[in-house]
Amino acid sequence: MPAKDRYHDAVKRALAKDGWVIADEQVQLFIDNRILYIDMEIAHPAKDSTLLIEVKELYSVPSPVDALAAAVGKYVMYRAGLRNTGVSNPLYMAVSVQAYENILSEKVGRLMVAEAQLLILVFDPDQEVVVQWIP
Repeated sequence: MPAKDRYHDAVKRALAKDGWVIADEQVQLFIDNRILYIDMEIAHPAKDSTLLIEVKELYSVPSPVDALAAAVGKYVMYRAGLRNTGVSNPLYMAVSVQAYENILSEKVGRLMVAEAQLLILVFDPDQEVVVQWIP
């Protein structure tokens, strides 16, 4: 099993404050003989909704552009795998406010979000709250 992302637990606490229940962690996605792991599956009883969340850190490596490319590539691979297996739950990429206000707000970030049709959850890692769901 892969290691948890730096903000994994902060995202869990933010989602709990927002009324979400963590249904599963390290959700396995099988594609032939490969296993992919999505960080978490969440449910909201009042909204009768279930989502998948992949937590990504986009500024902790030497190149935010490389981090963005890797994160978007992983997101697109997971989304394709979900469609291939018939899972229709939306997949969101959870990013910190700092990542959203920096690389994702730059032109390269906006282009990637639009081109890959990313669903984004913006969270504040210090306050451990959900800031915004996009779209």
